[in-house]
Amino acid sequence: MKAEGFLNPYTFVPAFPREGLPKQLQDSPPPSRDRLHPERWSGRIEVALTTETPLLLPDPARSQPPSSGEEGHEVYPVRLRDGRPHLGSTAVKGMLRSAFEAVTNSRFGVFSGHDAPLGFRRDAGYALKLVPVYVAGKGVLYRFETALLEMYDDQGNQLLARPPGHMQRLRAIIKRGDQNRMKVVDFVPDSAARVLQPGPGEHLVNGIAYVTGPTVEKKRFERFFYKGPEKPEQLKPARPWEEIAADWDILMSNYKSAHSTAELHERSTAEGRIAKPGERIGDGPGQLAWSPHIHDADHQKLGVGTLCYARLNEDREVERLYPVLIPRDVYSVSPADLLGPSLAPAPTYADMSPADRLFGWVAPNGRSVRPAAYRGRLRVSPVVCTDDSDKAIQTFPADGLPLAILSAPKPQQGRFYVAESAARPDQPIKDGTRKADIYRPGRGLRGRKVYWHHAGLDAEQHWKLPSADADAAQLRAGERYREYVRSRTPVDDSAPLTPDKRRFATTHPEQRDSQNRSISGWVRPGTTFRFTVEVRDVDECELGALAWLLALPAGHFHRLGFGRPLGFGSVRLNIEHAELHKGSDYRAHYRSLSGILPDRDWHAIVNTAIETFNTLVGASPALKTVREAMLAVSRGVPTLPVHYPRVRRIDLHHTAPTPPDPRGLQYKWFTANEQLQGETSARGRGRSLPRPAGTEPPLEIYSDEDKSTSPSNGARKQKWRQNGKSMRRDGRNQNGRRQS
Repeated sequence: MKAEGFLNPYTFVPAFPREGLPKQLQDSPPPSRDRLHPERWSGRIEVALTTETPLLLPDPARSQPPSSGEEGHEVYPVRLRDGRPHLGSTAVKGMLRSAFEAVTNSRFGVFSGHDAPLGFRRDAGYALKLVPVYVAGKGVLYRFETALLEMYDDQGNQLLARPPGHMQRLRAIIKRGDQNRMKVVDFVPDSAARVLQPGPGEHLVNGIAYVTGPTVEKKRFERFFYKGPEKPEQLKPARPWEEIAADWDILMSNYKSAHSTAELHERSTAEGRIAKPGERIGDGPGQLAWSPHIHDADHQKLGVGTLCYARLNEDREVERLYPVLIPRDVYSVSPADLLGPSLAPAPTYADMSPADRLFGWVAPNGRSVRPAAYRGRLRVSPVVCTDDSDKAIQTFPADGLPLAILSAPKPQQGRFYVAESAARPDQPIKDGTRKADIYRPGRGLRGRKVYWHHAGLDAEQHWKLPSADADAAQLRAGERYREYVRSRTPVDDSAPLTPDKRRFATTHPEQRDSQNRSISGWVRPGTTFRFTVEVRDVDECELGALAWLLALPAGHFHRLGFGRPLGFGSVRLNIEHAELHKGSDYRAHYRSLSGILPDRDWHAIVNTAIETFNTLVGASPALKTVREAMLAVSRGVPTLPVHYPRVRRIDLHHTAPTPPDPRGLQYKWFTANEQLQGETSARGRGRSLPRPAGTEPPLEIYSDEDKSTSPSNGARKQKWRQNGKSMRRDGRNQNGRRQS
């Protein structure tokens, strides 16, 4: 079968540095409120909003647990007011503000929580460059040797009657074994009376056991740190010890933040007992042990007696320290460092960008800034559904429809989030860039996250469910899978295929757990809402940008509400009527006391404003690129399906499109994308997220070469992170990294 291209549910509209933008879009304080300015517009714009795809308006206040399913799962009804679906005006205003920010290349209204450097998993090749060290004091580091200490069988079962504890001092006999590696032949605690007698080719050494537990499938060996026959080599720090120690603390903090309390301390064994963090509770990645440095505060401290691994520079000086041989690491810069100051939220009243001046602004550090806020000059009236609920709402029987799992943001996947440079946010980093070089000084962020319109769907069948006996997620409607519904439970943990090898074999029980949510209804496609946008004292450019958004070309849609990655919430806006007057009109009106404002052709006013804005955009290469990206995303790509990255089973029929895996396992695509050939990305891997209006080939579904890797029942129940809650599965973090 030829390569299967797909669109990741989200992409980015580039946000360019604001220096050099047209004068009308540069930073400035908002107009004074003491009067209406003669050449500025005030009035109301009446808008119709029509749903192109189902709109999710869940009502958390009326949610209920299903009749069957795991604790924590909820079924959400449609939010109603006066018996009709209720769409909040704040939701519409938020949608408009996001779009206005993008199309005017404004500052980000909010950009918080991104100040810490992100972590990433080093590859196995990096381990070859690390050396074991013993910390004897501040800046006093000695190089040790290591030997393999066999402790587990292939299933992770303990082989030793009295296994050593982590950091326990031992006397040991070591011998060179397979692949020229030293291996522990025998050992006793350092305080034991038994005398060890080395044989031919064996050596008696003193050292320390470094036991992290069965943290990896089929792990057999732990490490034994020991002094060589000669005096240990003292290694000099390449930087001040305080800096190296600070980097260690940042790394430990990153390890801790990658795992929730529930993941570490609330796992249950098959018998219902709460497992210890360092305990393996079953087969499969999700049941593996956690390393001590992740859950034990004592082992997170860098001090006298710490055993760790060091990265040396060319002068054999210590650059960095790591707790394990194949470690996580942190980038040298944070996402916030890559966001230029001209795009950061406006720090003061005088630094407002167009979106701040129109929609409102709150100082990032309000207590230290005066004025600390500004009320915007745009208001959205209450939104009214004009269709009766029987026509507007599609309901689902019993426990409702279980939605597919929504993936969490993964900014650590820098190939999707990072641009080649701050000056060209529209340029993704080059395919094949080393993972360690993704977040670094000089790069930029791709821009504002937006969600593709799912074009090319079979509008008649896609949002209809097949018979109750069929798994809707495994059956296509036209050429597309119903990505919005969650697959039913796989037949077993290996997730076998159906006899014809065209889809996954699933059983009737639906998957309702803490990873997903169910809905008892949605707003049908074709439903109309109406609202009014009231503006006050806006200039021609502001009115033009707003009107452009309210009247996108035919076949282009905004995205609104929940579940947008799954295809929900594509809506069409149309201006139905407007009453707009300049400040000079109001001045003449109040002078005459006639009570009648002059008639104005609102079509001409709106069209002229749009032309003014388009002329402004046409003169700016950056704004043209922004507009092209917004239009591309809002119309979608009919020839490409939209879904989260996934891999293709090698035993799937060669003519069958790749169905969604009922176990999820999205991490496998990201793992495959990082596949190396030597020290560089394998051919066709290391892909960055293509530009929405670029010429790069689309992302492709990779072949899953290891179809035998499947999480156990317990692993499948491990939580992922979704909607701010910890929701991880199979013992890997959101990048698909193993526990370590």
